[in-house]
Amino acid sequence: MNPKWKSETADGERNAVKISRDYDFPRKSVFEMFTDAKKAAKFWGPEGAVKLVFEFDATPGGSIRIHDQNSEGEVGKTSGTVLEVVAPELLVFRSATVLPGGTTPFEALQTIRFEELGPQRTRVTVRVKILRTGSFPGDVADLESGFEGGWGETLEMLQRELR
Repeated sequence: MNPKWKSETADGERNAVKISRDYDFPRKSVFEMFTDAKKAAKFWGPEGAVKLVFEFDATPGGSIRIHDQNSEGEVGKTSGTVLEVVAPELLVFRSATVLPGGTTPFEALQTIRFEELGPQRTRVTVRVKILRTGSFPGDVADLESGFEGGWGETLEMLQRELR
């Protein structure tokens, strides 16, 4: 685990992980990084992946469409729906990813909380609940590990973008 972010089982719940990181920036600024699609496209997703498509409508009922190409040239396609937005505190969405070959390994509910720790300090906590698994060769623990690593990378890249 990266010492800059903290990961744990989400409140002892099965099939869920929680990742958090603190930032020395105001909550409103950090929230806007997630809800402005142009800003979010710069840090959201796997480290080193090329964003072919990044559409994120951060309004209730809004859609998510992200296509990332990895270093091997494979494209993962994520789509979803925004369920709840409470500025600058909360962002909730449901998503699924389709991998090369058309496999859909999971569907997840993702909740991002923005906690004000002070006027210039914010804690971002991402909670991922795996709702169902599909054609995934591993088990739920592998998915949890993938979410932990992926969100860890995203929160690290967010730090670089905030600078």
